[in-house]
Amino acid sequence: MTSWLLDLDYTLFRWINGLAGRNVLADSAMRAFCNDHLVPFTLGFLALVLVLKGRHRADDRLNLAAAIRIFFTVALSAALMQAIIVFVHRPRPFVDHEVNLLFYKPVDWSFPSNPATATFSFFFSARLSDRRTWWWFFPPAFLMSFARVYCGVHYPGDVLAGALLALCSAYLVHRLDFLSRPFVSLALRLESRLRSALSMRE
Repeated sequence: MTSWLLDLDYTLFRWINGLAGRNVLADSAMRAFCNDHLVPFTLGFLALVLVLKGRHRADDRLNLAAAIRIFFTVALSAALMQAIIVFVHRPRPFVDHEVNLLFYKPVDWSFPSNPATATFSFFFSARLSDRRTWWWFFPPAFLMSFARVYCGVHYPGDVLAGALLALCSAYLVHRLDFLSRPFVSLALRLESRLRSALSMRE
């Protein structure tokens, strides 16, 4: 069973990575999305927009709580990912195979995908917190995960595992919201004091 899944994973990898090198514009776009900085910065900016987009005071409080849960989810998924890496040592695709490599060679293990874990943590947490703007977070998360396979630094199974890990982390954070509640309360108090200091209406 495991062998069959690995063969399927490699077949999907070859198909996606085989698209690389055929079109200069596509390759440039995939390199940009594969980058370690562009998509994480974009998702952080979207989380800030989420905080600031409220139309009234109640929205502001809900959005601030949602942003805090997002970063709790990112932290939990990162911790779980590191625990998995201790036991699962899967080499990068370019170690064992000929690939169309469009990115530098990361030296850490391939499974699960760190970028997919982090970016989908934003998406799934936003999905559970805010039913109106959660879709903002999906395109960056999907494009970065796809680009990592396209550029030859991850298998599809790596990014799928990262997304599933992010989903489980988001569910736990939202299910056990009492863990983040003290931080939400602290943030709301600080926000209220800031508003008062700036002579803003409550």
